[in-house]
Parts: sequence; C-alpha cells; structure tokens
Amino acid sequence: MRKSLDCIANQDFRDFTAVIVDNKSTDRTAEIARDYCEKDQRFQLLSQETHLSAVENFIFCMRYGQDHADYFCLRACDDLSSPNFLSALVKALDDHPDKLLAAPTVRRVKDGEQRVLRPDPVIFGYPKSLAKGTVPRSLAYPSEWCYGLVRAKGGAEILIRRWSEYPHAWCVASYVVAEFVMRDLAVWVEEAEFVFMEGSGSFEKYGAKTFFGKLSQRLAYSLGCYRVVNKLPPISLGTKIKLFRRLWRDSRMKTRYDLEDHLLRAMRLRS
Repeated sequence: MRKSLDCIANQDFRDFTAVIVDNKSTDRTAEIARDYCEKDQRFQLLSQETHLSAVENFIFCMRYGQDHADYFCLRACDDLSSPNFLSALVKALDDHPDKLLAAPTVRRVKDGEQRVLRPDPVIFGYPKSLAKGTVPRSLAYPSEWCYGLVRAKGGAEILIRRWSEYPHAWCVASYVVAEFVMRDLAVWVEEAEFVFMEGSGSFEKYGAKTFFGKLSQRLAYSLGCYRVVNKLPPISLGTKIKLFRRLWRDSRMKTRYDLEDHLLRAMRLRS
C-alpha cells in the first residue's frame, strides 16, 4: 500500500486530492493512511461506518468522485502507474471535450512476468463502423481501463449505472468499459501507463463453476453490451444481428468461459 501511495504522491501532476477509503479493514490500512495524510495534505482518509461489499464500495467511491471533482479515477491498494499518468490523462480529457474516459496503456504483472496490453485499433470509431454496416472484428481493450480518468459529468453516470446493473462480480470491469468504447467516448493515451498487479484470484473467487452459471453470465454480458445500440445512431437489422454474434464471441474471451469445452469435460469426452 505504501508503494502505491508513494506512486500517487510522486505524480508530475501535483494539483489533486487522493481519498483513501478504508472499508472497515482489519489490517494496518487505516494506520498507514493516517500516517500518509499527516505528511501530505493532498491525501485524505475516509472510513466506512460499516463494511461494504466490493461492488458497493466501488460504487461509493464513484459517487464520491462524481460529487467532488471534475475528473476522477479509482485505484486498488497495490496498483501503480507511470509518473505522467495523471498529467497525460488530464490533458487528454482537456483536449477532447467529447470524451468521457481517458484510458492508459496497461502493464499486467504476475509472478515476476509482465505483459503490456494495448487496445485493438479497430475499436476506435465504433459507431461510424456500425453505421456503415461493418462490425469491427473485435472489441479488444484492457479491462483495467476502468481505472482510467473519468469525466465526472457524463462519465460517472455510465460508470455507476454499468457497475450497478451487471449482476456478477467477475468480468464487471470489461462490462463497464464496453459502453465507453462502443459509443466512442474513450480516448487512449499510449504514453500513460497503469500497472496492474495480478494475483488476487478473482476468477477463482467470483467466476461461475457450473455450465448454467457460465451461460447466464455470458448472456448477461452479451445482452448488456448489445443494449448499447439504443444509444447509437440507427443501424440495420442485419448489422444488429452481426453485432450480437460478435458480442457473444467477445463474451467468451472476456469471461474465459468456453461452454463447449465445459460440456465435453462434463461428459468426459475431453480431459
């Protein structure tokens, strides 16, 4: 946690307020936070009166950001970013008043190994592609874009609504970001980097275990993304059908649920 707080304190963009939300932790979170707040007035500690679920706590933080800032971003206690993270993302939103999310390049770190994730270029200009009858070959972007910089006016509403409506903890980050991408409301800032520390076991903890559980989550993901077409310029019925097929395939990649493989293993036709 200290390393993450140091990373925030050392941003080259200096004019910010960092709110540390203590969700009734049982470790030294509050103690570390108080020490940091005493030495840096830009940091504040906010303690929850009762413990909230992970989803509830995220939504609380989003509403707080919406009410107290023009731009805001979220961060877990062990994640890091490049020194220019805030300055580059703030500039992107300043330069693009039509965008609601400024998203960084993502570096995932796990067991000493690293992977750099960038979006597929075909995702940009998504509504224009659909209007021409073309469904882009993928909807590939890092799910960690949910930790990008959000414009409070307009962006916070999407973030909170999407996070609240998706009924599953697993894959909610990708689900939330999808609307920003499909409505062409996100700008990618390649030179800013977010470092995500893997290893929390989210898939094992929150992922579905049964065939019908996996089917339910993939349907919820696909249908929730498909409904974004109601916020886009009109597209043909044929394009809508192709889009849903694309989103269904995309849900397999995002959720990691291969339903055919699950059935074959259950029938002991695949080991």
